[in-house]
Amino acid sequence: MKTCFLVPLCVLLLCTNEVHPLWCFTCEPSSSNWSCLKATKCSENDKHCLTTVASFRIGFLTIRKRITKKCSPSCLNLNMDMGIGAFETSCCQSFLCNLFGHVAAKNETR
Repeated sequence: MKTCFLVPLCVLLLCTNEVHPLWCFTCEPSSSNWSCLKATKCSENDKHCLTTVASFRIGFLTIRKRITKKCSPSCLNLNMDMGIGAFETSCCQSFLCNLFGHVAAKNETR
């Protein structure tokens, strides 16, 4: 009797096509990655974790850096280097994948 009940229940659980939402680290513009470690459950429409790094520098010395992390429905691949400043984005698509406060060397969707 118990087996008759457990088999259909197991089949039902295995065949359920439940979509698990994406989780990303999020933060408003911050100068430190330590402020960007808030885990956030993204909406159904969000498919990417987006990290944006804006930096201002003189020569090889970075004077100011701003990091922003958020959930995003698309991957906005914007990378500009203007000598005294740079603006870079990085996207990923797995659970809390945007841990680090820098842009990946290759802008791949992982």
